[in-house]
Amino acid sequence: MRSAVSFIHPRDEILQAIQRIYRYRMTTTSGGNLSIREENGDIWITPARLDKGSLRREDIVCVRADGRVEGPHRPSSELPFHQEIYRHRRDIRSVVHAHPAALVAFSLVHQVPDTHLFHQTRLVCGEAGFAPYELPGSLALGRNVATVFGQGFDCVLLENHGAVTGGAKL
Repeated sequence: MRSAVSFIHPRDEILQAIQRIYRYRMTTTSGGNLSIREENGDIWITPARLDKGSLRREDIVCVRADGRVEGPHRPSSELPFHQEIYRHRRDIRSVVHAHPAALVAFSLVHQVPDTHLFHQTRLVCGEAGFAPYELPGSLALGRNVATVFGQGFDCVLLENHGAVTGGAKL
């Protein structure tokens, strides 16, 4: 059952969030992905290889708990790290992965931004973790990201890639 905080369908939640991320130029045309895990284990996720600025409600994919994929498109190639995060952190109900230019720059120089510099950032993100590089979309990347989330981080910088956040809601 969905949280009492949200009464809208996961497709609509994802669509609203990805449009906002795209509008603020925090990800590239086909980059970035969002997901929501339901109580029954189903994962709603953005599709692979589609322009995030023009997604429609029906483009959002559902990966059922038994592995069946429902929707007109393939799920994001980053589905493995979404699944691994959910496996390691039962408290996380949603995952956002984006490529904000500033955070990609930090990831390229292998530094984690100091979230103490801005009060709001610290409140929203807490301390940020750092996941070593692996090929995007690979199970190895999924394991690396989930391991860092498993250490208690809710925000993880991916080496040479971007950032991932996880929380109770998008």
